[in-house]
Amino acid sequence: MDLSSMRVKELAEICRNFGLRTSGRKAELVERIQSNAMYQADVAAMAKMGISNGHGGSHSGSKRGSSSNYISSNKKPRNEKEDSAAIDAVFARFQDPEAEEASITDEGILALCDALGIDAQDPVMLALSCAMESTTMGVYTHTEFRRGMLKLHCKSIEDLRAKLSALRSQMRDRAEFSTIYSFTFGFSKDPTQKSLALELAVGLWDLLLPGHFQWRRHWLQYVRENSRSVVSKDLWLQVLDFGLQIKPDLSNYDENGAWPVLLDDFAAHMLELITKKGLQAVQQEEETMSSEGDKADDAENMVVDE
Repeated sequence: MDLSSMRVKELAEICRNFGLRTSGRKAELVERIQSNAMYQADVAAMAKMGISNGHGGSHSGSKRGSSSNYISSNKKPRNEKEDSAAIDAVFARFQDPEAEEASITDEGILALCDALGIDAQDPVMLALSCAMESTTMGVYTHTEFRRGMLKLHCKSIEDLRAKLSALRSQMRDRAEFSTIYSFTFGFSKDPTQKSLALELAVGLWDLLLPGHFQWRRHWLQYVRENSRSVVSKDLWLQVLDFGLQIKPDLSNYDENGAWPVLLDDFAAHMLELITKKGLQAVQQEEETMSSEGDKADDAENMVVDE
């Protein structure tokens, strides 16, 4: 459909269905929808089925009809009771029978990952948890699970498995990844604490930052050697900003900027390394550290049959 022909109210409704922000000007809403991985997947599926996207020579009335059809097709399932029952059946398959509140806990999540054909450490699980708006790592309540399945338009394991590629695309989209990254802090920390345990933060950075932070391995090494025992929310959020904004040679880094002290100290450390060894040599060092880290991770995850 032609999004530009739609009313702001209609665009906001589509944003709401995809779990996107609904505020902003019309052009911003259109851009937000078009960059959404699930919208792109829907458009591709419609194209395969030969459904027009509304960009042809049809008059505005037919465009409006196409738009309305799209909105209605992405609202709640036509037979909500049936779909809710199907979702509940999936939930029951992985539910912890001993949990006080109806929920899927550690063992059930591992079984869910097996059913989806992914590793429990796959970053896509954070995108899924974000869609569910889960509040605690290692736990999906019945309400959270149902909310995520409905938001993703899934009612079976097969449906959810088919959505993994769209969720992975979210991890590559800067705006959507920023939302998932921000969500991860509250999701991962101890509910009784304001900060994130250092080793957990390091593990999550290692999982999330590839492709978003040029000096990931140097940063992790520096944090382990120089950080305190916890990571504040401000530091967590600004690490991603630093990775996205600062050039590899740190030529646009401003020591008078409002970066947390640990990032200022890291920048000074990297500038010293680059000055001493040269940018290319330090980049090669980063690649070597990444390669060695990946090999170590693979060795740790290997299962040896006895």
